[in-house]
Formats: sequence, C-alpha cells, structure tokens
Amino acid sequence: MICSDIRSGFTLLFCCAITAACAKAAPPPPAAVPVTLADVRRADVPLLIRATGTVEPIRTAAVQSQVNAQLMHVRFTEGEGVHEGQVLFELDSRPFEAALGQAQAALSRDVAQWENAQHDVQRYSTLASKEYITQQQLDQAKATAGALAGALRGDSAAIDQAKLNLQYATIRAPISGRAGSVLLKEGNQVRSGVGQTLVVINQISPILVRFPVPATYFDAVRRREGQSLEVQATSVGDSTRAETGSLVFLDNAVDSTTETVLLKAAF
Repeated sequence: MICSDIRSGFTLLFCCAITAACAKAAPPPPAAVPVTLADVRRADVPLLIRATGTVEPIRTAAVQSQVNAQLMHVRFTEGEGVHEGQVLFELDSRPFEAALGQAQAALSRDVAQWENAQHDVQRYSTLASKEYITQQQLDQAKATAGALAGALRGDSAAIDQAKLNLQYATIRAPISGRAGSVLLKEGNQVRSGVGQTLVVINQISPILVRFPVPATYFDAVRRREGQSLEVQATSVGDSTRAETGSLVFLDNAVDSTTETVLLKAAF
C-alpha cells in the first residue's frame, strides 16, 4: 500500500510538470494610444471633382481677304505672337488706288453738273414767275437737279467703297494671339468669298480648359453658378506644377450618351 501510494503521487507530479511545460506565456498588454477630443461642429467642406480636360483657345480667327488681288508681302513670321491690328499681309493696291481716282473724278464731274443745274432752277423760277417759260420747263429743270443730286450720293458711296477696298489691301490681325502656318505664299492670287484662309490665329492668353464631369455633380455646380469657383489644372506628366483658374462656363444640358455635363475654366 505504501508503495502504491508513492507510485500514484509520482505519476501526479509528472503530469503536472508536463502540463506546465506545454503552456504559452501570456502576451504583453497593448500600449496606450493617445486620443484627442474636440467639440463637434458643423461646417462646409470643399467638394473636389476630378476630371480630364482639354485646352482650347478662347478665340480663333481664320484670316481671309475681303478683295481679289495678288499677295505681295507677308509681314510676320509663322508661329510668332501677333497683336490686334498688326499688319499681316499686303496685297497689290494699285487697282484699288485707280478705282478710287475714278470715283473721285466722277464726283467732281457730277458736282459741276449739279451746281449748273441749281443755277438753271433759279433762273427758270424767275422766268416762270414772269411767265416767260412754261411750268413744265421749270419742272424739268428741277428734275434734272434732283437726278444730279442723287448721282452725287452715288459717287460718294463709290468713293467710300473704293477707300474701303484700298484699306482691305492691307490685311491686319483681327485678334491678338499666336499665328499658325502661312497658307498662301507671296505672289499668289488671293480670292475673296471662297473660304481661302491665309493664316489661323489662336488667342492663348488667357486660355480655356474644357472638361466633362459626371451629371451627378450638375446640381451642386449649378447652385454655385455666379460665384467664384476655383479650378486647378496640372499637365499630363507633370503633376507637381498646378495652374489655378476659375470656372466660366456651365453647359445647360447633360450629354445623354456619356451622362456628363461640360464645364470650362479660364486660365
């Protein structure tokens, strides 16, 4: 019995030792995380909308001639900046100078005839009052003077047109911007009214960027219409440089095919 008791106690102690060796150590408690408390408040937060835009000029002018003439000189360099009113092309002005001289000569001739007709009316009026001539002769003199007065107005209009054509022989830039390629070289015949473009000028300062945004933002943007909405643009491949502009255009309809609305910003 004693031996039996000793064996039983030894077995119990051995099992307890094995159990203690298999148990894992408890993990350390997590470190305390600092927490800052703040009062809850209501405020507006910015709504950022990202989109892909395309640069376009504010104005584009296709320079064409108003008269038919030979192109004599090109007074600018392709690709350079030009300013409004700058001389771009010079046409052969000799035909227009000749037309102006003819119109001025016709006016001088008709002025002399009209003055003579006015004197006839005065003389005929005196003679008609004394019944030396008939009333029909007086009426005829007045009609001749009236016709010559109308011819004077026509001559003045012809002079104005001749002067205008002479001005058109010098073609100036209608807007400021950057000129493109010269599409007609010196020595060629320039035609008017046939869609013959001499050069295209794009105004690039300031410039527009158009970009579509999802239609879900349409109401949010429209509610801010008339206010200053800031737009930032970055070039493809250079996201570090951002240009800041302002929204200047919101389309009045949603594109049903893309479910987007078109916006434009000026930079």
